[in-house]
Amino acid sequence: MPAIKNGTVIYAAHPEGDVEPDVHLKYVEGEIDLENVPLNGGTLLKAIAIGSDPYLRYRMRDPSVPHFVPPFELGKPIENAGVALVVRSDDPEFQPGDQVYGMLEFSEYCVYPGSRPLAQARPLRKIERIPGQPLSVYTGTLGGPGMTSYQGLKGFASEKVKTSKTMFVSGGAGPVGTFVIEYAKVMAPHLKIIASAGSAAKVEIMKGCGADVAFNYKEQDAFAVLEEHGPIDIYWDNVAGPTLDAALVNFNSEGLIIACGAISQAAHKDGSIVKHFEEVFQRSLTVKGFLLARGESAHVLAGFFDEAVPLLKEGKLTSREHRYNDLRFAAQALRDVHTGGNTGKAVVIVDADLL
Repeated sequence: MPAIKNGTVIYAAHPEGDVEPDVHLKYVEGEIDLENVPLNGGTLLKAIAIGSDPYLRYRMRDPSVPHFVPPFELGKPIENAGVALVVRSDDPEFQPGDQVYGMLEFSEYCVYPGSRPLAQARPLRKIERIPGQPLSVYTGTLGGPGMTSYQGLKGFASEKVKTSKTMFVSGGAGPVGTFVIEYAKVMAPHLKIIASAGSAAKVEIMKGCGADVAFNYKEQDAFAVLEEHGPIDIYWDNVAGPTLDAALVNFNSEGLIIACGAISQAAHKDGSIVKHFEEVFQRSLTVKGFLLARGESAHVLAGFFDEAVPLLKEGKLTSREHRYNDLRFAAQALRDVHTGGNTGKAVVIVDADLL
């Protein structure tokens, strides 16, 4: 078989602010010989769908700048978690035709694990199709966003939710936020949930997930909303910045902050000053920051699929996707997750026929 086209998204330049399509990320076309490309003990995968997540922006930096994830290499493909079909395999655990989840290059075809740092650190795993769901559900509700939400809530708040009255979720319309709202209601149906996002459409999403109070932070002041509907006992923080400050001054004593992300700061080198940090000790607040599959809360992930899959089938957990139907739109997908242009899990569809 002759070599065939293999579209790929490469990292082209370090951004200072927002990601610009065709500047910082570029789509290029090369060729791949599916029958003869060396596997070196790995597997040859055909990508089906690849997620676009906020943390990818942290990997778009000069290698001299330290951070919690390894940087992308200029001129090389970017990677993220996605679903794929096994084409060839040197690994006895996988056979051609297997459907799998793992860290993929943004390419039509790639060798796993290859030389990519996160792929080498995270094992490939087989997945099964969930009735009524596309395979891309493994990039969202049953993937990294769902696992992140589960780890944070189950690992840090399983007891706290039982005695709490009010919880606040920022970034509440994204795949992490919607899972947090829905799963918190499973854990504690009595819990009043306040949630924020950046558009009227996202407010409706949060209401549909079970938020008791949902607001557009671009039109309503977070401090005023929390003052009216709080005080809060738990804050799930996806954004940091001014929203974190509004939460700090509207807490009950002995409250819990689960620090999951800081999307408001991801594209800004200097960050922002937390004006009300003194509230942490004055109100005896506990702050728990974490990374997926790391630290003291990671052990709860052993039960993730056993609990999440039945909840998804019962409709207690849901899945929403904003699809970008070609690798050429991968840069736009990443830009959108930082500017609010997506509604639902941003996922790049590489082969819609295999979904």
